[in-house]
Amino acid sequence: MAPAGAAPLLRNGSLMPDFSVEGIARSYILAVGSHDLNAVETLLSEDFVATFAGTTLDKAGWTTALKRLLPALVRNEIRDVFTAQDRVCIVYDFTTNTAAGAVRCIELLTINADKIRETELVLDRVAFAPVNEALKAQVPPAQ
Repeated sequence: MAPAGAAPLLRNGSLMPDFSVEGIARSYILAVGSHDLNAVETLLSEDFVATFAGTTLDKAGWTTALKRLLPALVRNEIRDVFTAQDRVCIVYDFTTNTAAGAVRCIELLTINADKIRETELVLDRVAFAPVNEALKAQVPPAQ
């Protein structure tokens, strides 16, 4: 049986892909939560654009930002998903091994041709601050 929030299993035990906009969004959030950046990159279009806190990143910039967060990320827990045509609003807990614990996040995704074309991440930056502090403490300062 597939874990909660995952795609259903085929008889041979492999995951059955879900190419609905909701399925693609769920796959993306779960791939980030399981630290599977290869799957994340596969789900993002070549012209992918991410917006967060007034900053716009391309595909390479976004995956680099995600990679930086992985040491603090335990998992993502999907709470709710809303869809309208090619748009998905996905609400999830970004669960960390830091003093922040779980930080509620919202991503607004646009999906075209079975790929994520755009995302906008919304979160409480004050609640997320302990994550950034913990990550900075793990990185030795530049000399």
